[in-house]
Amino acid sequence: MSRTKCTAFLFKPALFSRSMIASAILLPALFSLSAQAADPVTLRYAVWDKNQLAAEQQIAKNFEKENPDIKIDIELTPAAQYFVKLDAAAAGGVAPDIFWINMPYFIQYAKNGLLEPLNSDIEKSKLDMNNIVASSVKAYQYKGQQLAIPRDVDSIAVWYNKKLFDEAKVSYPTNDWTWDQLKAKATQLKAGLKGDEFPLVMDLSNDGQDSYLNLLYQSGNNVVPTDGKPTDIANDKSIWVYQQLQEMMKTGLLPTAQQMSEVKTENIFQSNRAAMAYAGSWLAAPFASNPLINDHIGVVIMPKIDRQSGVAHSLGFALSAKSTHKAEAWRYIQFMSSEPSQEILAKAVIPANKTAAKAWAANIKNVDVTPYIETLNFTKAYPTAGTNTPKWQNMWIASLKRIFMGADAKQEMDKSVKKISRVMEE
Repeated sequence: MSRTKCTAFLFKPALFSRSMIASAILLPALFSLSAQAADPVTLRYAVWDKNQLAAEQQIAKNFEKENPDIKIDIELTPAAQYFVKLDAAAAGGVAPDIFWINMPYFIQYAKNGLLEPLNSDIEKSKLDMNNIVASSVKAYQYKGQQLAIPRDVDSIAVWYNKKLFDEAKVSYPTNDWTWDQLKAKATQLKAGLKGDEFPLVMDLSNDGQDSYLNLLYQSGNNVVPTDGKPTDIANDKSIWVYQQLQEMMKTGLLPTAQQMSEVKTENIFQSNRAAMAYAGSWLAAPFASNPLINDHIGVVIMPKIDRQSGVAHSLGFALSAKSTHKAEAWRYIQFMSSEPSQEILAKAVIPANKTAAKAWAANIKNVDVTPYIETLNFTKAYPTAGTNTPKWQNMWIASLKRIFMGADAKQEMDKSVKKISRVMEE
């Protein structure tokens, strides 16, 4: 054996040893990196409705199965505390990665830069914004940016009690009726009903989503300032709407404001004490599943005044501008916005996806509720303006309350519209 070969041989063990030592040093680090890579990202997702939690959990489970690198932590907060908690979290820079936003709070969050712009993500994705209810898509835009993806949508329709119509010998309403025809039927019902039933009920005590907002839109009004023009809430067409409601209360076609403040409209209708009722889509399932009424009720599109219109409110998926997992959060928003996920939501609400919305109507048995879906073709978004919609809205509601209690509609609105307008412009 030559010295060279021997020397080479003698150095092999030494070289092997150093390799083993290096490996011994590197292996723990490699295992550590591998473990870190395997740890899934956890996305915090804030919601407020426990009645929809089961659907949300199912969607999250489906997503996690397809995306094992991401976990969804659903944070449920009661509606009354939701925005208080979210405001505090956003101010502290610890907002959830994804959260529900609604129209009244949207502008405030948009102006404060708390929402991540989604335009570029949408362009790169397969998300078809044209298949989402148009009024809701527009409502979540600010300065040319889409800042939330509509999740679900509400609409309003008119229910009628066939037994009470039959008793009064009045023909049922149809989807092509007018405001004058509604008033005529209410007058006939009042004359024909023998008991203490109301011809018509609608909730005038709150924000008007299921009552006067629709009448204002149908009269061609814009509640919020549009294209540099002031709010229409005090113009002649709006005064006409308020006076119509005043007159109907005085003549007994509607309950008085006092009566409506004491009993919920849905309770009156479900106890067979109202022939017609304006009601939101959130009441469709309760009405259709109620054995006291579900075999003799129907629902139609709201009557037309100057035009066919109505108000639609929706919730949106918002991505926090401060999220450290924006790519993963966008993946989940896309998944929640997909047709299969939206069809899961259809068990509880009308999905914003227009194709999946049909599943909501199909899920409700006993009554054909498609007028709610058809209404979405001509609705306008729930009105919001400025950074404090709840403030000007409460001022307006206070004025309307006085009107519905008998105050002169024009005098009251002339007195309050300037103050309301100032808050709208803030």
